[in-house]
Amino acid sequence: MSDNGPTITVTRGSRPEQADPKPSASSARSRSSGWGLPGPGAVVSSLVRGARAAWWAGLGVVGAVQDAGTQVFDALVEEGRSWERAERERRAQTARRVRQATDETDPIRAAEERVQTDVNDILRRVGVPSRDDLEELRERVDALGARIEALARSIEEADSYP
Repeated sequence: MSDNGPTITVTRGSRPEQADPKPSASSARSRSSGWGLPGPGAVVSSLVRGARAAWWAGLGVVGAVQDAGTQVFDALVEEGRSWERAERERRAQTARRVRQATDETDPIRAAEERVQTDVNDILRRVGVPSRDDLEELRERVDALGARIEALARSIEEADSYP
C-alpha cells in the first residue's frame, strides 16, 4: 500500500484487554458438546461478542466519518471564500475597464482623432505637409494675391494720372 493513500486514525477509545475468565463447570459443559464441537452457549456467546464488536466498529466508522466530514467541510468553506474573493476582484477589474472605456464622451471620435494624429505624425516625418500646413499656405497665397491686386490697382491709378 502506498504512503500517499488515505489513512485511518482511531482517536476514540482503545480495545480493552480482556482477562481470560476462569471457566465454570456449567460454562465448560455448555461450550463443548462432548464431541469437540462448541455448545450452544459458546456459539451464542461468540455471536454476541461478534455483534458487539461489529456495533462498536460501526460507531467508530460513524465517528471517523463525522470528523473527516467536518474537516472536508471546513476546507470547502475556506476554498469557497478564496474563490469568492478572486471573483469579486475579477469583476471589479472588469467594471473599471468598462468605466474607463465609457468615460470618453464619444469613443469613436476619440479613436478617429488618435488615428488622425498618428497619420499626421507619420506624414510630417516623411515630409508631406499636413492639412493645417496646406490651409495656412492657402491663406498666405490668398493674402499675397490680395496684396498684388491692390498694388496693381494702385499702379493703374498712378498711370492714369497725367
